[in-house]
Amino acid sequence: MNITNKLITAMISGIIATQVYADNSMPESSTQNPQCTAQKMANYNAVKWYRDSAERNAQYRQTFMIGLEKVKAKVAKESLKSGSWGVIMDIDETVLDNSAYEKNNVLTCNTYSAATNYAFMEQMVSTATPGAKNFTCSIKKMGGKVVLVTNRNGNHDDKIINATVKNLEQEGLCFDNVIFAKSHDDSDKTPRFNNVIAGKYSDIIATNKLKPIKVVAYFGDNIQDFPVIKQADALKQNPDGEYYNKFGEEYFNLPNPTYGSWEKNQFN
Repeated sequence: MNITNKLITAMISGIIATQVYADNSMPESSTQNPQCTAQKMANYNAVKWYRDSAERNAQYRQTFMIGLEKVKAKVAKESLKSGSWGVIMDIDETVLDNSAYEKNNVLTCNTYSAATNYAFMEQMVSTATPGAKNFTCSIKKMGGKVVLVTNRNGNHDDKIINATVKNLEQEGLCFDNVIFAKSHDDSDKTPRFNNVIAGKYSDIIATNKLKPIKVVAYFGDNIQDFPVIKQADALKQNPDGEYYNKFGEEYFNLPNPTYGSWEKNQFN
């Protein structure tokens, strides 16, 4: 390594060393490995694609645009009344971009931990994904409800609910309700979807109580953001078969190569 490269490396190391979380400390899993570089991290290319590719921006925009047209057509065809229908959407990597957290992990050679992830989310620095603001606000203007169902644990601490709502608001996203998980293990969203449809909120963590609504579309980056579907079961299905017929019509899947339920799949 020549002198110039050594100086650049030293400068980058100094910048990385100053990166802190909300509590002014480095991530709890921070065990700096002198042999580790960002490029060697397993998630490097995935995070780079998510943050720095035109393809990612295009895919989000086209998914939301197609979704909006499908929703408009369904509402018109079924003559749905204002306030009687709505859409259900995931939050993370669907309407909010948290990739700065993944980037920090790559640069510091760290991996995910609940503590550092929640500390990041509570900083309220996540940005709206491409097209999310236009889509959510268009649904509201059409008379639909926007319900955000997230696996963020509403019982994690006393900050996460308010921080989530404030982050969504400051990014200009339009929504009527945010429904949280009740624990870190509460990952099955289908019961919460059913609560939204039935208008029952007594046993879930929600920011609002709405009347029953007809859900006309679901949006998410994880296959398990859609009713009943599980990653292992879906993977066994014929990709050109009936199992996937609702995608592009009622279900709209957004790209996320950085993490998800797919990580447990066998590498073929």
